[in-house]
Amino acid sequence: MNILITGCAGFIGSHLAEELLKDKKNTIIGIDNLSSGNKENLELINSFDEYNNFLFIKADIRDFYELTKIIKNHNIQYIYHLAAIASVQISIRNPLLSNEVNVKGTLNVLEASKQNGVKRIVFSSSAAVYGDENSVLKSEKTPTKPISSYGYEKLISEYHMKLYNDQYNLETVILRYFNVFGERQNTNSNYSGVITIFNDKFKNNEIPNIYGDGEQYRDFIYVKDIVKITIKAMNIQNISGELFCVGSSKKTTINELFNLMNKKYNKNFKANYLKTKNGDIKKSICDNSKLMSTFNIKLSKIDNFI
Repeated sequence: MNILITGCAGFIGSHLAEELLKDKKNTIIGIDNLSSGNKENLELINSFDEYNNFLFIKADIRDFYELTKIIKNHNIQYIYHLAAIASVQISIRNPLLSNEVNVKGTLNVLEASKQNGVKRIVFSSSAAVYGDENSVLKSEKTPTKPISSYGYEKLISEYHMKLYNDQYNLETVILRYFNVFGERQNTNSNYSGVITIFNDKFKNNEIPNIYGDGEQYRDFIYVKDIVKITIKAMNIQNISGELFCVGSSKKTTINELFNLMNKKYNKNFKANYLKTKNGDIKKSICDNSKLMSTFNIKLSKIDNFI
């Protein structure tokens, strides 16, 4: 399989490339503009590539001509589209840039794929599309009410994915990730990277900040589980055009995380509470029943990693 990963130098993208390279029949082309992707992640990918099946190309998904050339010249059949400005705060500070990457970039991927015979795109979306929608469990049928540019951009991209699936017969599968955590996560990701941030702070004997009262809760899912699900989404038949909510269905408050870290590092820190950030979501739990019934996968427990 000739596979393209957009955003391959990122947190999830690098884990995905690593796993796909275990199948020696795969040829992986990874693109990233390295604006947030990490060169160290590329070095890790190369260290797993004993058969020289991985090629990195520094490229920007906003460049339609370059993207089309890569897909055509490398006879790409399957695309995992993860490239994005994946920060709520950046999207609030610079919505023009965020829209350019997250909406236009996604549309470029779709159109270039349509023009060059790509068979399927698996798109990484986000639970940020729900915004402050007040139901406890979020499913594929839950109304979407984004409260940030990032949330709107992911939702628009989902609509584009569905449109190209239905109108142009380009197979697309949408995965709406909840809060992914794990190794290689950037500590600048204040929204989903709270576990990584807390770990680093406690390890360095520093007290981390909590924005709001700490009773906001999240649905955390381990990056290796995300990778397994994302690969399955490419290979399961008869799910083109479908949307799947990808989370653990387990609720964890930020205060609970703080207490777990105190226990792990044998500390007795008191949290430093600050004002809630704009665009922050109070509660978010995944109803993963559709995912579990279709993908038949066992998920890891957050306690195993803290």
